[in-house]
Amino acid sequence: MLVFIFFGYLSINFPLTGDDLNWGITTLRDYFGSGRFLNYDGRYAGNSLIIMASHSAIFKVLSYAGITTLVVYLGARLISNVRQLERNTLLVLILMLTMSTELFAQVLGWNAGFFNYMAALVYPLIIVNLVKYHYSDWQAPKYLRYSILIVILSIISCFFVEHVTLLNLAIATILMGYMLYQKKKNYLVIANFIGTYIGGILMFSNRAYLNILLHHDGYSYRETSFSLSKIYHIIAQQMDFYLLINNPIITVLLAIILGYLIIKNLQKRSGNKWGTVVSYLELSVLIAFTEYHYILFNTLLKNFSHRYLVSCLLSILFLLVIIIEMTKLSLETHNIEYIALIVAAVVLVIPFFVVTPFGPRGAFASYFCLCLLVAALCDQLNAVKFSLPIIRIMMVMIVIFYAGLATRIGHASRIKNDFMTYQEKHNTPKDYRLYLEVPYNQYYWAVHPQAADNSYRGYYQIQTAGGKLVPYAKWRLIEKNTNSNAEMFSQVLKVDSQNK
Repeated sequence: MLVFIFFGYLSINFPLTGDDLNWGITTLRDYFGSGRFLNYDGRYAGNSLIIMASHSAIFKVLSYAGITTLVVYLGARLISNVRQLERNTLLVLILMLTMSTELFAQVLGWNAGFFNYMAALVYPLIIVNLVKYHYSDWQAPKYLRYSILIVILSIISCFFVEHVTLLNLAIATILMGYMLYQKKKNYLVIANFIGTYIGGILMFSNRAYLNILLHHDGYSYRETSFSLSKIYHIIAQQMDFYLLINNPIITVLLAIILGYLIIKNLQKRSGNKWGTVVSYLELSVLIAFTEYHYILFNTLLKNFSHRYLVSCLLSILFLLVIIIEMTKLSLETHNIEYIALIVAAVVLVIPFFVVTPFGPRGAFASYFCLCLLVAALCDQLNAVKFSLPIIRIMMVMIVIFYAGLATRIGHASRIKNDFMTYQEKHNTPKDYRLYLEVPYNQYYWAVHPQAADNSYRGYYQIQTAGGKLVPYAKWRLIEKNTNSNAEMFSQVLKVDSQNK
């Protein structure tokens, strides 16, 4: 409940921005009735959610809070039993909220990003939880009646973002292969397989994907390229930064935990020469990756011409070390989730090797897999038990930070809208409009400058094209020295006229 309230509060205060506003001037009837959906993309569910959210504040808040709470809960549930659920939920939540600022802005600070990239995670987490805890139950004939629900949900799950749809298809295929290997009918696996493949076909039959592949897409920013130089550029200067380097908390924690596991294994097999050599090489990679990116990259090596090449190689080696160690841990513990999480994280970014654009939001699903992996490793090492007081303190600090941030952003956004209404009503100034700056724009995704945002003007039906930005510090000072919004608005206009 507290998690739901927290994210509900964030949603109340984070404004509609960018594509949110563009979706806000259309309706579901227009979207589906005009045939636009046939040529834009196959994200029918995600686009429908943002259209509804941009028209209903209540729906936006409840769905935003509900989806995020569900994702955090299902993620924590996947890595723990009921007794450990509360503490692992806190850990998953903390790790998720310590994501990079740009990742936060494009997923939690942007509704169009949220309803595609966050909402897409709900179904795969549901299906994996069902498989982990209730697989044998679904072999009973009485579960056949629930299969239709799984079919419907699995179809809908394919209408969010493409790389998660591909993950859903991979999960469905692996589960079907496992069922056939076991030679025991499982209604969950069958229903999920049928629904996911129907959904995948429906998504990728959208004409937009063929147009992108043939370079005929009407949206110039979307393209495919199999050029090795382009792939290298994406990996070296985008992918490794969005997923790993720009998220130092998760990567350093992974390096520390992996280092501990490697040293622990070294003590066990001191007589294994080749195993010892591999372990020392792995430790060297962990140290080199951390030191290179967080100490040398922007200091001593700032002018090094091949620094991105080295960064790319170290990032690949870092992921390889994780894969090797998680494979060994999964074999030792007979628990597949360790290797499954890191493989899922890698699989989720592979499509972006050839399909662009790849923004920070494209790395979110992989980042969340890394959060779950760290939480699972802490659970395995029983580290959470000893650090629970620290985790609680960190959670309180993070909540205070984001609540304070959201409060200031929400207040500024509402004042900005009220001031715009005031200017429209009084038609002043005559030739332009004043836009009160909403602060901390690094935490919410806004493509256009605030005083020249065509999407904002279209959504709020502002006819006057010209705009001037009033800095946050400037209008906040005026607000503190006035007694009402009307008085403040009048004073802002007066100051502007004096500065002409």
